[in-house]
Amino acid sequence: MIVDPDMPQEGLLHNGIPIPVPPGEVLKLGEWRHTEEGHKLFLVLFFDTKRTWQWLPRNKLLPLGMDDTVDKLRLMEGKKPSVRKSVHTAYNRAILHLTHVRRNLNFTPSNFI
Repeated sequence: MIVDPDMPQEGLLHNGIPIPVPPGEVLKLGEWRHTEEGHKLFLVLFFDTKRTWQWLPRNKLLPLGMDDTVDKLRLMEGKKPSVRKSVHTAYNRAILHLTHVRRNLNFTPSNFI
């Protein structure tokens, strides 16, 4: 999920679904990296178990859930079965979140925050 680093610190809703607020240290890292790298970086919240935040350039971002073939190819990456399983779990969480944002069906915030 790409998150606007300038969002209000009390958070926002997207179609009734809360958008997690980035921690202060993540925002500070982004300011430093923008200065050091000199090009636009996007703040990404991953759907992994730890809910990892990362600053990435545009060329490292791919849309999720737009093209089944692209999604399937990305899901086959990872040499170890444990890595592939983690990627599948994160993918399923992301697609579930996307489904809830689009339809707001039986949303349980504790699953995503």
